[in-house]
Amino acid sequence: MAGGDGSPREGRRTVNLQRQQYASEISSQVRVYPGVREPPLTADLPQRLQRETHDLHHQAERTGLMASLLSGRIAQPVYCALLRNLHALYEALELALRQPLASRLLAPLDMPALSRSASLAADLDVIHGPGWAEAWPLQAATSGYIARLEHLGRIDSPALVAHAYVRYLGDLHGGQLLRARVAKGLGLTGEAGTRFYDFGPADRVLALRGAFRQMLAGLPLSADDCSLVVAEARWGFEQHRRLFEQLQPAGG
Repeated sequence: MAGGDGSPREGRRTVNLQRQQYASEISSQVRVYPGVREPPLTADLPQRLQRETHDLHHQAERTGLMASLLSGRIAQPVYCALLRNLHALYEALELALRQPLASRLLAPLDMPALSRSASLAADLDVIHGPGWAEAWPLQAATSGYIARLEHLGRIDSPALVAHAYVRYLGDLHGGQLLRARVAKGLGLTGEAGTRFYDFGPADRVLALRGAFRQMLAGLPLSADDCSLVVAEARWGFEQHRRLFEQLQPAGG
């Protein structure tokens, strides 16, 4: 009979307890975030996420390195440092979404067409060359982000939904604008060095945006889970803002 220390049943109990503790921790954050309100049971999660993270999203994309990138001012070493940190972040996110523990609730988040870690590695191979992983250290914000993703993966938390939203929809929107600016700023031609932003033709990008929003709207989340996801998305944007500040060269 299963039970006792080290048994499958005991392991499930531990994971469930950790999920409850994490949900309680995030719930306290929900109450202090002014943009987050208790939703009706029929709340549309994609709309909530867009509405209640808009302020932090706006701040993040105008902070530090990202502000320079959007204006077309980017140096190759700084851009390599950004890609290196994003690669580590995506590896952690995609591993968390694909690990065997992942619940059926989280399974729809694993959309191979959106995976970016391989594309980032290919871009770094072109722009930097061999040895990029050793050449560029991870920033403190990235290390903290990875630790968070690993923890969420271990407890199979619905909060992982938030990080898929923060990264993948951002790539499908602003990433398309950044591709042209990066190519021009670094003198890149063709697809080499900008595969991170490549999701296919414009109609496919639109279809992926719609499919991702539809997937979010169809997740069987409770009202408490939705608030957990929104609060976690706000944390994600704040952590991106910290990363962009840390990557900005002194005096930049």
